This record gives sequence, C-alpha cells and structure tokens, in this order.
Amino acid sequence: MKFGSIQKGVFILSFAIILIGCASIVSPTGGPKDEEHPLIVESHPPFNTINFDSKEIDITFNEFIELKDLNSNLIISPPMEEKPMIRKKGKTLNIKFEEEFKDSTTYNIYFGNSVQDYNEGNPIEDFQYVLSTGSYIDSLSIEGYIINAFSLVPEEGVFVMLYTEHGDSVPIKQIPEYISKTNKEGLFRLNNIAPNEYKLFCIRDFNRNYLFDLPNEEIAYIDSLVRFELVTKTFTDTIYKSDTLHNNLGQEIYADLDTAANKEIDTIITQTKTFYPVNNYTLRLFTEDREVQYIANYKREIKQKIEVMLNKSAKDSIVFALADTVINDSWFIKEANSNMDSIIYWLTNPALYNKENLLTTLSYYKEDSNLMLQWVTDTLKFRYFEPKKKKRERDDKEEETVYLKYSLNVKSKATVDLNKKLNISFETPVKNYNNNRIKLIAQVDSLEFPVDFNLLRDSIKPREFKLDADWCEDTIYRMEIYPGAFTDIYKFSNDTNIIDFKTQKRDFYGVIFADITGIDSSFQAICQIILPGKDEEKIIKQEIINVDQLVKFDFLPPKEFIFKVILDKNFNNKWDTGEYLKNIQPEEALYYTEKIKVRSNWDMEINFDLKKQ
Repeated sequence: MKFGSIQKGVFILSFAIILIGCASIVSPTGGPKDEEHPLIVESHPPFNTINFDSKEIDITFNEFIELKDLNSNLIISPPMEEKPMIRKKGKTLNIKFEEEFKDSTTYNIYFGNSVQDYNEGNPIEDFQYVLSTGSYIDSLSIEGYIINAFSLVPEEGVFVMLYTEHGDSVPIKQIPEYISKTNKEGLFRLNNIAPNEYKLFCIRDFNRNYLFDLPNEEIAYIDSLVRFELVTKTFTDTIYKSDTLHNNLGQEIYADLDTAANKEIDTIITQTKTFYPVNNYTLRLFTEDREVQYIANYKREIKQKIEVMLNKSAKDSIVFALADTVINDSWFIKEANSNMDSIIYWLTNPALYNKENLLTTLSYYKEDSNLMLQWVTDTLKFRYFEPKKKKRERDDKEEETVYLKYSLNVKSKATVDLNKKLNISFETPVKNYNNNRIKLIAQVDSLEFPVDFNLLRDSIKPREFKLDADWCEDTIYRMEIYPGAFTDIYKFSNDTNIIDFKTQKRDFYGVIFADITGIDSSFQAICQIILPGKDEEKIIKQEIINVDQLVKFDFLPPKEFIFKVILDKNFNNKWDTGEYLKNIQPEEALYYTEKIKVRSNWDMEINFDLKKQ
C-alpha cells in the first residue's frame, strides 16, 4: 500500500470520529408527551376573594400559556356590557376591567377550555375565577340539559340565563343577571347564584347581545320560576370497633370487611344537615314560527309555467291575478306543494303564455310589526324570451314529433315492493287519460295474464298519477303505456313505453307491532317508523291514533328503524313548534329507547307507554 493511500484512510477515519463526537452532544428527541395542563402558582387577588375592589387580576401558571377561542368560550356572569381586556404575558394571565362592578355581587369569570399550555395545547377544563364585591361568595347552583324539541338531540352552545325580573318581555328587553352555556352533551351548570326567585330562559344567540330579538333564534324556557328551597336531611354514620381480630395465639387475623356480621358496632352518630340542593332542569329548544311572510323568489323559465316561492307556508288562501289584462275565462291551473310554500301556475290561454311580458298580482296574508295578519298585494312582472335557434335546428325541430314527457318511480328490471304503488309524474298537467291505452301483464311459467289495476289521479297535484294493483309476490310484470294514454292541457300525448319489473318475496319483510298506551283526550298520537339518516329523519310508515291500541307496521325491509311518537295537541296531524309570548311549548316528541332491528319473516312487538316516557 502506498503512503498516500494510508494517509488518506487515516484522514477519513478521523473525520468520521469527529462527526460521531459532534452528533453525541445533540439533545435527545422523543420522550413521553406532555399531557399535563398548566398549574396555578399564584393569583393576585386570590381566587374567591371577597370585598373585591381591584381593577386587575393576575394569575400565574407553572408554564407558558396560550389563549385559544377565548371569544367563544368566555362567559362573565352577571354579564358586563364592556368585556374586560384579557392578555397573556408569558406564564401570567392578566385580566383588566374597564367597567365598574355591582355592589355586593358575586361574579364568575368562566374561560371554558381556552387557557392551554403553549407547547402541547393541554387545556385547563372549565377554568373559572370567582370573586365577590360583597362580604361573602354566593353558592347556589342550577344544572340541566338542553335538547332539540323535535329530534331530542343535545344542543351545544346555547346560553342559559336567569333574570330577577319575571315579566314575559324580560328576555326581549333586558340582559340576564346570570348566564352560562351548554357543552357538547347539551349539559349546563350555573354557579354562584344569590338566593332569589328567577325566570329561566335559554337562547342560541346569533348576534350575541343576550336578547331574544331575532325571529330565527332558537329558544327554550320553563313555565315556572326557579326557586331554591332549603332542605333538611338526617344522616346516620356508624363507627365500628377495630376491624382487626386475634386468634388464640395472639396473632392478628382480619375479618371480612364487607360483611357487617364480622364487625362490632362502637358508636352510631346521627347528624342533621341543612342545605340547598342543586336544581336540575331539562329544556326543549325550538324556533318560533314568527318569521314574517314574504315572496322569496319567482320565475318563468317555461313560457306556460309561472313559479312563486314563499319563505314559509302560506297562512291562508292566495289570490293570483292579472294586473293589466282582463280575462273572463279560467286562465291557469294551480299546483301547490304539501307545505304551501311553493306554487306553480300553469297558463292555459295562448294569448297569455305567448306574451313576452306578464304583469300579475299576488295577494296573501302577511304579519305586521305586532305579528297580526293583514292582507297585502305584491305586483310581479314575468318575462320570457323564446330562445332563437339556428336554421338547421329549426328544420330538425319541424320534423321532430313532440311527446308528453313523464317519469316513473320504478326502473326496468327493478324489484318492486308488494305494497308499493307505481307513480307516474308528468312535466305538464294532464287533461285527459285513457286506461285502455295502458296494459299490465303478469308472467307466470312462460304464460302471460292480463292484470286489473286502478289508475288514480292525485287530488292536489295535476301532474301525478298512481297505478295500483293486487300484486303477487315474486312475480314478473310488464307495464305497457301506448300513445294517447295521457294528453296534457297543451294537447301533447305520450310516446310508447314498456318496462318489466319483478315484485318482492313476501317473506322478505318484517313486521313491527307497537302497543301504544297512555293516550288521553288532550292529544292524538302520531306514530312513526323512521329510517335514520345523516341529516334528517325519513318517515317510512305513519299511523295516527287517538285511543290506546296495538298498531301494525308491515312490509318493512330488514333494517334498523327508530320508533317515534308525536303528541299532537291541536289535532292538525303534524308536529308544531312553540310560541313564547303565548306560553305555548312545542309539541312533545317521544322516542322508543332503542333502535328496532327488523328481520325478514319476523314479527317484533314493542310496548310504548306515553305516560312513562
């Protein structure tokens, strides 16, 4: 080996040793993750200070802190019109007040989970600072649970408020004396309350002014006042003699401490305690139906079709009229949805629907500033311009036959439920229909048989038909619809349509028998079988009853369902919300405690006593 090569090898080895040596002085990484929240080292003034007269509070922790989502977490009870300035200075939380405190009042400054350590974000859960400008700290509390009145799910972020004034208008005009907010589970607790009688009101406060001043704000309330009653209870404590026994050799043996027979009573002490229990409340959150009626939108995308959308269901009948034209004959067909918030007017007079501009009026009931209904009329102008087509498109259009378009709720080769009606939905209102141009055929063992059916026109929707038959299980059917079966008000007829489908087997289905008890004359029970969804409940079956009885829900597929009962107190066949100023609570909705798992060819029976829910 040459000397130069040896020298080069020594240099490389020395450089590697230097690198290893340098790497060894780097601080080690990893280790257990810090899961401890900051700890309080000192506070000036101290927690639970009485006769508080300072303008600032300094709370020092054992590590650097961070404030996260302070605005959404901070609650000061009683509320202050001017929020204090809250800053972090390294390991210290500084609170500086701009507003004067009330005399002889206990304040609770609630930070929620906003105070966290700087590195890992570990929060001090439900962190709060309590002070009193008087000679003692108020110590009464209430707690409870807020749920959605319709779905009964917990409601997060709802303000819970107490007022010393008891008038109905108090939540609308005054900020509360005490305030708290629900957590993710819908739970709340309001501490440091002074002895008094209070009005309890809850609100999802969209503009964060602690006032019920927006029509879409969700609210909850109780009909009675919050009262704190002093309770006296007697408690008995038993003191036993030594639990250690000795055998005949003087050695210690131990008795079974869980067996009272092995213990010898020494003393029985009876104590009497007087205290205020924590009141517990469950409140149902709802939105009042007090939004003022108005026309949300209107359009004319097809020359014969005028659509008007309202912001909510119409209170009464609506009058639609021409503003600048006199037509003596009937000139439209009205079609409204079930909620009466969307209305279509099909123009039947060519002299009208061929006009580019139509000036109309819509008269309806609308609430005034005092929520009293009054008759108002809006003028609506509709425009429609026939799209221009190129010459080739016009020539093709002249050769093309225009058919009445429609859709079916069953696809070819699909499997249809035994209790299902076939829906036929048309694009325009139907004027005439001919059953003889429709055929329903059953295929059994390569043979075909005609099947009787009923064709039913929807009484409200002029574009909807239902075809019903006595379906046989596990059978192939063919439906044939020939030209001229349906003709619309514009004299267009349908084209030929032939589809095959198969019916379901009868043993595919399960049955739920619900034994409903506890009904009285003050309400009727709306019983629903519901398929749970991500965003909304899908009602599969519904029965309305007014006496205790066994209700049968059949033809149910093998799935998990929810059983729900609405106590319909105004007998209008639907759930109704509440109205605060009229002291009307929302109608009660009750759920069966568990999901009901339906199996094929199986009967399930549940007992539902409304008085025990």
